[in-house]
Amino acid sequence: MKKDILFFKVSGEDGLDLELTNTKEKDGIAIYSFKLSWTPENAENDSTIAIDWEIPMLSCFYKWSPLCGPWKCVHTGLKNSMLSVNAPVDCIYDGNGNNRYCYAVSECAKNVKYGCYVVEETANAAIKLRISVAQYTGKLDTTFDIYIDTRKVPMHEAVRGIADWWANDCGMTPAYVPEIAKEPLYSFWYSYHQNLTDKDIEDECRRAKELGFGVCIVDDGWQTADLGRGYGYCGDWKPEPTKIPDMAAHVARVHDIGMKYVLWYSVPFIGYYSENYKRFENKLLYHQKGLQAGVVDPRYKEVREFLKKVYVKALTEWKLDGFKLDFIDEWRDMPNNAPYNEEMDIPALQDAVDVFMTDVSKTLKAINPDIMIEFRQRYIGPNMRKYGNMFRVGDCPDDYTSNRFGVLDLRMHLGDSAVHSDMLMWHKDETPENAAIQIINVLFGVLQYSFKLDGIRDDIKKMSKFWLSFMKEHKSLLLDVPVASYEPHMQYTWAKTVKDDECAIAVYSTDKCVKPDDVKTIYIANGTCADRVVVDITGEYNVRVYNCMGVIVCDEVRKLENISSINTPTGGLVVLERR
Repeated sequence: MKKDILFFKVSGEDGLDLELTNTKEKDGIAIYSFKLSWTPENAENDSTIAIDWEIPMLSCFYKWSPLCGPWKCVHTGLKNSMLSVNAPVDCIYDGNGNNRYCYAVSECAKNVKYGCYVVEETANAAIKLRISVAQYTGKLDTTFDIYIDTRKVPMHEAVRGIADWWANDCGMTPAYVPEIAKEPLYSFWYSYHQNLTDKDIEDECRRAKELGFGVCIVDDGWQTADLGRGYGYCGDWKPEPTKIPDMAAHVARVHDIGMKYVLWYSVPFIGYYSENYKRFENKLLYHQKGLQAGVVDPRYKEVREFLKKVYVKALTEWKLDGFKLDFIDEWRDMPNNAPYNEEMDIPALQDAVDVFMTDVSKTLKAINPDIMIEFRQRYIGPNMRKYGNMFRVGDCPDDYTSNRFGVLDLRMHLGDSAVHSDMLMWHKDETPENAAIQIINVLFGVLQYSFKLDGIRDDIKKMSKFWLSFMKEHKSLLLDVPVASYEPHMQYTWAKTVKDDECAIAVYSTDKCVKPDDVKTIYIANGTCADRVVVDITGEYNVRVYNCMGVIVCDEVRKLENISSINTPTGGLVVLERR
């Protein structure tokens, strides 16, 4: 089967058919609605519909997608998007960071292959979309939309528009985000790894509370005496008695300190050394032998019910405040996955993940409406926003740049969900100025902090207190409005938010000239190793400059005209008050 539909070139096996059912166009945005149908033979053969189209490569310098990381190349291979991994969107943009061509698909639950290539003969960009039909079990048709935005707007605005479309028009309504999910939190992963006890946790929580934190995440290690970093002992989810002899009493003591308690689970892993391995060894999706664990298959109702009961029991008996549900992206469609059998009540893997996550989310929220549910980068699509309310940048220890572009990438396409940094850590002898740069790099996300507080130097403590206080005081300005992020092809050289009569800016590139909005109060965080910030603004201002520890080093009235330099220590803050 081959056919042309408008500018789309469609092909596939005989029996497949694609029909355009509606077109909406307004102000540079077009939405094309399709119906895809197939025969039982197509389903048995797992036939694939191919949709291709081309655009001229005019001012098309770079391309952004949710998991592109630092690589913003236009020419990339096909990517997989499914409920548990990625999201089907590409944004091609010019050298000024303005959108040239942004496209997305409404089918975010099933496995969709999509990507963009450069055609050498024509210098066109060839866009490819592939959808296989066997995953639509029990059906002979489906519908989906293709969204195309050609407006000349900042690429972050174009991507944000797609996030809103998914949330408001495609039935993927995001979960409620409690305010506590936007509070800076202390994580025990980089600071303690698996080597922790209830006393360690409680002592560190007292120090964290004094520093300004109100939430902690206890990571891997609470359930095992093994310190080998693998997952061979996951799956029973019982506190290791030599570490935490009474979990309920321990959580209560942390609550008495004034901290909320979030607990880590590697959701799909059943370790080879766990008591439950024998129970589920014939219900595995595949093995992760290097991690000493199998991945349980959620297509079995017994698997889904077992996991849900684990979380409900922990929530009701231990009075947890949240769950860090890790490794959900291990539930991905791969050739070596176990085949379907009649013991499974849900044939398609992504359908099973949806049923499980919907059930878990609904059940936990019925017990505690303010429950925190954290996911990690890779499983960050619009469907995941239905289940969780906290999305963290993928692991990047002591990596300033990855944390920065991770936060700003996630803020673009996750709408109002709480975007968290990866946990901050640094060498014990690091300067407070350089440590402050790490915090400024994630200023527009929720701070996760994992520097060990036992023995923290006084200068690092003062710096952390200053920036924690600033982020908490200005939480709404930093987190509750869209972020404008600039020069994504350079991993973002600066970013800003504006709300009411305030503007917050973080600058990440030496001598980058930033342009605030014309508001009463402007905050500029110096996230560079330079000793100044450069600003393009005109007017008379009270200029107050703080170093990274919150000490005022300058307080004066200045008349600023066009481009001006303001001496600012590394890791410091400028506050401009219009007179």
